[in-house]
Amino acid sequence: MRNFLPGITDAIESESLTYFFLLELQFNNTLRITDCDIPIIYDSETFTPREFKFGDISGSVALAVENIDIEIDDTDQALTAIVLNEDVRNKWAILYVGAIDSDGTVTVQEFSRGIIGGWELYDDNIIKLGITNELVLWNKRPLRIQMSSCPWVFKGTECGYSGAATSCDQTYQRCVVLANTDNFGGDRFLNSLIVKELWWGRTQKL
Repeated sequence: MRNFLPGITDAIESESLTYFFLLELQFNNTLRITDCDIPIIYDSETFTPREFKFGDISGSVALAVENIDIEIDDTDQALTAIVLNEDVRNKWAILYVGAIDSDGTVTVQEFSRGIIGGWELYDDNIIKLGITNELVLWNKRPLRIQMSSCPWVFKGTECGYSGAATSCDQTYQRCVVLANTDNFGGDRFLNSLIVKELWWGRTQKL
């Protein structure tokens, strides 16, 4: 172990630091809490004291999903009222770690950021939030497949055409005739990519 000069050692030992965590839950009305016993002001926002704790963080060095379970005291039922009256899933949760030195200077660093995947209520006035990395959203599949023709129903809500014409073949050319190209739902350039050679980088590699 490296030996420090006595003066440096004394300076380190004389410094008194109080560590704490901040949790920002970006609901419809953002909730900011801290596990410190006094309010903490960070970035011009006040984090009010409320007991919470979290366990181990699961993840890997690869682009795997990272998960944190945070248990929050909810004796006043304020948080319960929020999760029961709005859908908090996929809302952002940001966890910070901070410290207060002997001079009262507050230093804060973002520790983890993710989206709320779910929640559980316990009889002992504890609510548990499951926080997961936003990469979990990569598992979602699109409900709409991109195509060159327009998928909208003629004169439907998305189509928006209200003129005198009675038919449409869903092509961009027909949309031009109907002066309705602003509502065209297809990708008119998609067919041109079928025989086009694509490559990565600034120059083509043969």
